[in-house]
Amino acid sequence: MKVLHISNDFSGSTVYKNLVGELDKIGLSQIVYNPIKEKSRIGKNKIDLNVTDSEIIYSHILNKTTDRIFYKKKIKKILKDIESKVDLTKIRFIHAHTWYSDGGVAYLLSKKYNIPYIVTIRNSDLNVFQKYLFHERAFGRKILERAKSVILIAASYKQRVLDLKSLEKIKSSLQKKLQIIPNGVDPFWLNNFLEKKSKNPIDIFNLLYIGKFNRGKNVLALQKAISEINKKEKRVHLHLIGGGGNVHTEVLKQVNLYKEIMTYHGKIFDLSKLKEHFENADIFAMPSKHETFGLVYVEAMLQGLPILYTQDEGIDGFYEERIGEKVCKQSDASEIKQALLKMIENYSTYNIPLEKLIENHNWSTIALTYYRLYHLKL
Repeated sequence: MKVLHISNDFSGSTVYKNLVGELDKIGLSQIVYNPIKEKSRIGKNKIDLNVTDSEIIYSHILNKTTDRIFYKKKIKKILKDIESKVDLTKIRFIHAHTWYSDGGVAYLLSKKYNIPYIVTIRNSDLNVFQKYLFHERAFGRKILERAKSVILIAASYKQRVLDLKSLEKIKSSLQKKLQIIPNGVDPFWLNNFLEKKSKNPIDIFNLLYIGKFNRGKNVLALQKAISEINKKEKRVHLHLIGGGGNVHTEVLKQVNLYKEIMTYHGKIFDLSKLKEHFENADIFAMPSKHETFGLVYVEAMLQGLPILYTQDEGIDGFYEERIGEKVCKQSDASEIKQALLKMIENYSTYNIPLEKLIENHNWSTIALTYYRLYHLKL
């Protein structure tokens, strides 16, 4: 059996690399097709695949202008390119790793070559394509209607998908296809987990944020909340790791203004050094407006930290345990402040389900789930 992965973001996220690598260990023959906009992405996240005839194809055929506007032209361009580079007579199954960008191509390939496929729904599908490409919603419905299974990375997305008016006609059949399969984390975190620490409330609480400095991550509101909490007494210190993004300069400006209560540590790629920051923290806070899953939440919990996260996004709905506090998608500094104060006040009451985290976010287990699904849906 040979599977074709269509993944427009393979070179941009290690998620796909980890899944493909584990599937290779199982013995699955795979072709990974990654259409890219920037030449600099060629070779990123490349891994050596051991199974015969497996290959990762980076194809620099997209641009940053017309391909952003003309969706149908873009997927037809990708279709032609796949036809020229992949022997489709050998492909038994397709995994489209996004609903619109990848799923649209899988749908056209399936119609033309009668190859079954599954499709994954992610953050950009719901919060960008489905929201703004209203004229393509009927096509989006066809993609899901023909798919053998529809994978949700986040449990919180299930009801959101079923509530979409454009999918009302297929709601009954779609409900049977929906399957929640979370992302895994690097084995480093599974092998080096920590129990939840106890904390004396009179001490300074160290908060940790890791990620890009984008508006969608709501990091400026988080900084404002920290400064508000510290107006009466210096009881919370915010540690920021990461950077880049559309509010990078503004975030660093706030750090310079509030050096006593905020520290920027730059980008850290060494997992051992990153672990040290988790160990020194008491709370992980990332009140993103939109988040497909947010692996960093899992990494933080595996280091014993309760988390500040967002309602109906990312990790929300996956665990019944009291893993932290959540804020609404459009949360402001005031709401974030109240949530953080609540976490400080009730710190000892949070419950981090380490055993479940280790079981649910192991890439080898997740790969086996997909491997079985591919064969089941043939």
